[in-house]
Amino acid sequence: MYKIIHNKDIIRQIKQKGFCIIKNLYSKKEINQIKSNLLEILHYIHPKKIKDLNKKYFQIKKFDKKLKGNFFDLLSHEISTLNILHREELVDLVRKYFKTKVVFSGRPAIHIHDSDNDRFLEPHQELNQFARDFLFVWAPLFDANKEKGSLIVYEKSHLRGYYSHNNDNKLGSSHLKKEIYSKFKKIEIEIKSGDAVMLHSALIHGTLPTKKKGFVKYVMVERFNPLKKIPYLQNSKNPIKIPHFGVDYNQISD
Repeated sequence: MYKIIHNKDIIRQIKQKGFCIIKNLYSKKEINQIKSNLLEILHYIHPKKIKDLNKKYFQIKKFDKKLKGNFFDLLSHEISTLNILHREELVDLVRKYFKTKVVFSGRPAIHIHDSDNDRFLEPHQELNQFARDFLFVWAPLFDANKEKGSLIVYEKSHLRGYYSHNNDNKLGSSHLKKEIYSKFKKIEIEIKSGDAVMLHSALIHGTLPTKKKGFVKYVMVERFNPLKKIPYLQNSKNPIKIPHFGVDYNQISD
């Protein structure tokens, strides 16, 4: 059985700081099952048996980058991962936080960042979802620390609302300029496998580069969107998801 602190404590911390660390949310057995499933999927691409998940990943990356991308695409549909991410206790927490009875899954996934560091995320806020405001879960399959690419958050930045983002970096990914996030206290979150971070969508956050050579960071993520925050059902002209650019998120009302 996994452990979870009382909902009231999590809600209080998220409202005050923008995030909360939930210790021992997932059991070692659950985490190992996910790792085993990932290894089996990679073996399907290339049957040469390598028992180490990280070594197997780099074998596939060298073998065929396109099939490695297909592997990533399939992970959001893997049943064991979905069962863990969508357990009733987490959904109930979101219901209580937003005082809503209905919650939508935004984009379940397992994010993958290897030591080549070609895809680590610069500071940003969570945008382009069904709802303007939602709760985001970040749960690594391996311990997250400075060597393995930990999560960084900017405490209380969610209290200032949403900022205009840019996409002028190498990846073309949505990010904020330093003059915005440097105003807030930066915290590097180091947690164990089985722990999770739950944060508010407006909290500025990002990831650190992976320094450990040959290491692959796998992180389960989900975005829990409350019904009470979905403008799509209140204006027939709204797109089903709010676009990244050209919208002032702070002007969106329920």
